[in-house]
Amino acid sequence: MRLDWNKVVSNAVTVLVASVFLGAALQLWRGVESIDSRIDANLTDIVATQSVLGPKVDHIEKKIEEILSHVEHGDNIKPLDSPPKGSLELIDDLRGQHTNQVQQRVLP
Repeated sequence: MRLDWNKVVSNAVTVLVASVFLGAALQLWRGVESIDSRIDANLTDIVATQSVLGPKVDHIEKKIEEILSHVEHGDNIKPLDSPPKGSLELIDDLRGQHTNQVQQRVLP
């Protein structure tokens, strides 16, 4: 029985290269999953912070408007223009605009 060493070496190299590529693909997949989980955790923190700070910002804006209405100011100073929506609504609008921009960049 004779062995064809060219085929044996060729098959061994092929298996080695394939296993290296599979290992690299597995490591890349694990990295992507860990990044996704960190992004999800950060988004949860951001949404929680936003829900706490949004009403406080609205309250501060109302107090500033109240204070400015009691302060005498010159003709060249305009009173504070309050936005037509609260902070959370404005953030949601900006998030929607950003999502639309990202989708337009991704889609041809």
